[in-house]
Amino acid sequence: MPNASDSSGADFVDSQVTFLYASQTGNAESISYSMYEEAAKRGFNAKWHVLDDHEKFGFNEVQTAVFVVSTTGDGDPPDNSARFWRILRKATRGKSMAYSHLRYAILGLGDTNYSNFCNTAQRLDKQLLEAGATAFYPKGLADDGTGLEEVVESWIEGLWPALARVAQCAPCEAAGAGVSSEADAETPVSLEVGVSGSSEAAAPANLGAEASGSPEAGALSAGLAGLALDSNTSTSNSSGAHQPLVLDFRAMESLKAITGTPRVPSAVCEMAPVDGSAEKNTPPLAKDLACPPWYAALTEDSWDDASLAPFLATLQSTTQLTSSEALKRTLLVELSLSGADHVHGSWQAGDSFNIYAPNDEGLVRALLERLSVSADEGRRPVALRKRDAGIELPTHLARFASAPASLFDILLWACDVCAAPRKQTLRALADHCTEIVDRDRLLFLSSRQGGAVFDELRRQAPTTLDLLQAFPSCRPPAERLLELLPPLAPRSYSICNAPTAAADKWRFAFNVVEYCIQVEGPDASTLELPRRGVCTPWLERLPCAQRILVAKRRNVSEFRMPAGPDQRPVIMVGPGTGVAPFIGFLEQRAQQLATAAATGVSPEAAPLMWLFFGCRSRLHDFLFSTQLEQWQAEGVLSRLSTCFSRDSLSGPKYVQHAMAHHEDELMHLLLAQNALLYVCGDAKGMGKDVNDALADMLCRYSVKHPEYFDVLADVDTKQLSKVQALQVLMRWSTERRYLRDLWA
Repeated sequence: MPNASDSSGADFVDSQVTFLYASQTGNAESISYSMYEEAAKRGFNAKWHVLDDHEKFGFNEVQTAVFVVSTTGDGDPPDNSARFWRILRKATRGKSMAYSHLRYAILGLGDTNYSNFCNTAQRLDKQLLEAGATAFYPKGLADDGTGLEEVVESWIEGLWPALARVAQCAPCEAAGAGVSSEADAETPVSLEVGVSGSSEAAAPANLGAEASGSPEAGALSAGLAGLALDSNTSTSNSSGAHQPLVLDFRAMESLKAITGTPRVPSAVCEMAPVDGSAEKNTPPLAKDLACPPWYAALTEDSWDDASLAPFLATLQSTTQLTSSEALKRTLLVELSLSGADHVHGSWQAGDSFNIYAPNDEGLVRALLERLSVSADEGRRPVALRKRDAGIELPTHLARFASAPASLFDILLWACDVCAAPRKQTLRALADHCTEIVDRDRLLFLSSRQGGAVFDELRRQAPTTLDLLQAFPSCRPPAERLLELLPPLAPRSYSICNAPTAAADKWRFAFNVVEYCIQVEGPDASTLELPRRGVCTPWLERLPCAQRILVAKRRNVSEFRMPAGPDQRPVIMVGPGTGVAPFIGFLEQRAQQLATAAATGVSPEAAPLMWLFFGCRSRLHDFLFSTQLEQWQAEGVLSRLSTCFSRDSLSGPKYVQHAMAHHEDELMHLLLAQNALLYVCGDAKGMGKDVNDALADMLCRYSVKHPEYFDVLADVDTKQLSKVQALQVLMRWSTERRYLRDLWA
């Protein structure tokens, strides 16, 4: 936990604290909201906003702020903070003390599998300090690669005493639910069968048999030996069928108490039925619409950049790019942008866009049934209200206060029922169990003692339905579940065509996400738990002519072909579907060459374009092979280096090996000719491996050509050190010469 005493502070106590977030997938938003809600319960005058609402809440006048920010792509800030960064740069340009009135704390979320770990938090901290702001509490950097909770829980625990020194904290009646203004204490929680009303921050559960005379409590006192297997279910991957969880709770045998559980999030939402007129006045969606019923409100929201506003696009065609023998199914989808005039002329090859996809309908129906909500009840409009006038509803639920929607549609389009479970959610669900075994196991999963089992739970990627079925006595009210679930975030895809060929069409390629997670069963047998993605199976099922809601994303990293007469060589690394944006690059280059040929310019004058592509099998999943080979024959693509991991016995297996095979040529292009290097694909595997391979190549090349390097750190070998090589790559990234479009 950070030491708050090491932090700086100003000499005044603020009357208000503002919680601000920037979130791409919903994690930062959920954590920020939980902190805001707890601050209000503790008696702070708390406000909560997304960073892009800076004008709405007057960021330049804020004196005490707590930021929770994530990092997306290759160190980029989330989309919902783009406007904020522009005003921050503008406000700090030439004004070294522009924010001398601001005291702040920053919690950054990132993943060490990416090279620019927590770059948004690091960059925000640097700019605020340079603008004269003061950090009243040390920065926290949480790693999703090892588990965000490891840092998040202790950072939040230490925040409250630090915040109380810079902002007023008046105990209020709402704090009577067990939240105190002091550091949370661990106090016992009754194990009576039923629902606990406790909301203590870190409540140990006494596991002795004397806590209850029930058989379940007796089993606990003897230790929970063996594996918990929810086996009374189909393991088929049919729509809506839940999957079993296999968790080993034997670590509870030696426990006398469960400690270190998170605070229970307060209930903030009430669900109220609306009169029949609202249902009658809500016309059904047209049959060709596959989008949220409230899509019109999304398209009408104000946008500082009109080209980013969501709009309806029509699915024109779906083509399978891989053979039937391929391990994965890769599809190419074409969308018509007809009628979306605000997008025409605003996009380029290399851009990406969001798709607003729903959860699986069968899963939502089964979840409603599990919540004892009938099909008719689930389809009736409801309004969501604030329980406490001083605490706002979560952003993704706020619209339903003024625009009622059915519980079915809210779960289908607004809440992520497939999100990785969070400890606070498990802790809250424990209070809705009527059986002590279920309650204590959920408490254990949410505790620090249950960290290893919690990690295994997350590895098994359960849906919300899977969780509830695994703990059968857990019966949360529907509105409680809504507020515990994170928002359903749009899914992002790279555009794989260029506007020069067809300005009113977007094409994109993706793998249909279906996989199995292997777990060891109670009899040491291996079970395979099928899992599916949210968006890609839905897209595969959609018939042509359906209209879906999409929105162009801001290209923050400028992952695009150079503009104008740029003669620098272009090196592209894109295995699998990572090749998608480069198809757009090559379409653009083909058009440029055609235009040049019409004016008498020789194609030989065009700069080199070199693509490194890899996949499992040349025969089964060599994406766009015909087009790529044709472009190579026509001189559009100068060089094509391929590798096939399942075919190769002696040649390069992965793209980083193919690059190392051409090490001298690549390094010469990058160092002597200032080539542009683009990498697109998986961050944790390929992206990290390519980055490491490039650093190793720089180290080796520095021995042969020290003239390209100012300092060689390793005196013995007279070569660049690995740290220096990584610094070179970072400099290229800053100079927009090394551009990466990576995803988790």
